[in-house]
Amino acid sequence: MDNAPVIMRLGGYGLRKLMPEDANARYLGWISDPEVNAFLTVGKFPCTLEDLSEYVSRFHGSTSGAAFAIVNQEDRDKHIGNVTLNAINWISGTADIGLMIGSKKHARPACAHAVLSLIVPYAFDVLGLRRLYMGVLEGNIACLEGARRLQMKEEGRWREQSLVYGEYQDEIWFGVLRSERDSLNYWRQP
Repeated sequence: MDNAPVIMRLGGYGLRKLMPEDANARYLGWISDPEVNAFLTVGKFPCTLEDLSEYVSRFHGSTSGAAFAIVNQEDRDKHIGNVTLNAINWISGTADIGLMIGSKKHARPACAHAVLSLIVPYAFDVLGLRRLYMGVLEGNIACLEGARRLQMKEEGRWREQSLVYGEYQDEIWFGVLRSERDSLNYWRQP
């Protein structure tokens, strides 16, 4: 089990604060793995433990972002990825959701759906935000299906945005308003 307490849990997944000790060899392995980072904006260039530490520390005390470690209960709350709220705009009440499932074992739509079902109500109810959005490359099936299962609205498409496995992929943008929260399809334990 990793150190920080799990503050939100749904089914077998939970979220806890992303801690400095999470910037470790396991995390570096995810970022360095072309299979994991293919659909991310990170990992395209060499990354060190120091780079990861700087990234994690940027969120501590930040007023414009929040980072959570995704943990899995079956694996004794082992860190399996991250979910972030980036570019928080307190005036407009908006934030960009970032989602990375580093553990290949958990890189599936059910995990993405559960994590989004945790972070969306947190952003609306705890932080008081009113609009969330996220960009997902079309080949990132886990995140794409997670957003669709939650019933986030598809708001647009940036054509041929990123080069993945030698081909350009579109980035699909999803959004959700606080006023739509009651109509969302939150993950429920079977």
